[in-house]
Amino acid sequence: MSIHIGAIIKEELYKQGISVSSFAKKINRSRNVVYDIFERESVDTALLNKIGLILHIDFFSLYSEQKTYKKEGVLPLAVKDEKPLYNTISHQLKLAEQQNEVLRNEVAYLKKIITLLEDQKKK
Repeated sequence: MSIHIGAIIKEELYKQGISVSSFAKKINRSRNVVYDIFERESVDTALLNKIGLILHIDFFSLYSEQKTYKKEGVLPLAVKDEKPLYNTISHQLKLAEQQNEVLRNEVAYLKKIITLLEDQKKK
């Protein structure tokens, strides 16, 4: 299966509602170059990395796994060091554990509220 990276970039750009002009400024290219990128089947790795940082997509995983395009591996961009946070199992596990802790705390809080409301209702 051949990957047409330009078409994937174009699709993602429009999905995210980013204008071509804005995107061109972010990658330090002209609008014409951006339209040219949309037509390319391959893109220089440095440029593809920059595009991935801006769009929060790990485009390299498409090549390493030769899979059909899915929005997998998308995580928030680390703003300070501008390194993408790729979707690793350990990172997913850590996020899931954090989310579970938040949910446990919320459930405990809601149980306290229910108890207080039931106590008020009895009075």
